[in-house]
Amino acid sequence: MNKFFIRLIFFFYFIKSKILKKKIYSETTQLNLFKKLIHKYNFKSFWFLNNFQIFEYFLPKSLNKKFNYLEIGTYEGLSLLYVLNKYKNINVTGVDIVNLLNKKIRNHKNLKMFKSDSIIALRKLKQENQKFNYIYIDGLHNGEHIIVDAIESFKLLEHQGIMIFDDFMSVDSKLKYQCSEGLYYFLRFFKKEIKILYFQNVLVIKKKQNNFI
Repeated sequence: MNKFFIRLIFFFYFIKSKILKKKIYSETTQLNLFKKLIHKYNFKSFWFLNNFQIFEYFLPKSLNKKFNYLEIGTYEGLSLLYVLNKYKNINVTGVDIVNLLNKKIRNHKNLKMFKSDSIIALRKLKQENQKFNYIYIDGLHNGEHIIVDAIESFKLLEHQGIMIFDDFMSVDSKLKYQCSEGLYYFLRFFKKEIKILYFQNVLVIKKKQNNFI
């Protein structure tokens, strides 16, 4: 199933989110401030900047909010820097199979990193009874992997918690199953427990029921 048909099936959410996107991306003040901050860190990639306003819109407005945040696929840690810098009372867990995290970010006292395959790390967190209010998934984008990341992460998500998926509608001709295909089946399977908040190249969902084990 290609992304055209997935958009068609979720047409209401796609159009609603397209309208919301204009509002979200019209605000650039905080983005410009963040761009000044990251010059001190010598990052090589800046993909997260495309999603910065999404985070600004859906993450807590209160800077003193205490919450647990999980990120799958941290890479150099640009998005980790955003949450660690903005929220002083946040507890952050990051997962990545490679160790490319910026050295200046690695030393944050409220950051816990797993150098591991995401599925192994997520199941370990489940065994430890860890729960998270916000989860950002930007790991492997092949459909068969992302659906497992989504399901295992959903088990860790608190009631009313939010999950953000990057590159939802990206297409890679080398992959047998695209990211959008895996997440399509995730959305259909858990449709009674999920509220779709944003449906563009970034997918944002909220857990509206807490009966998933």
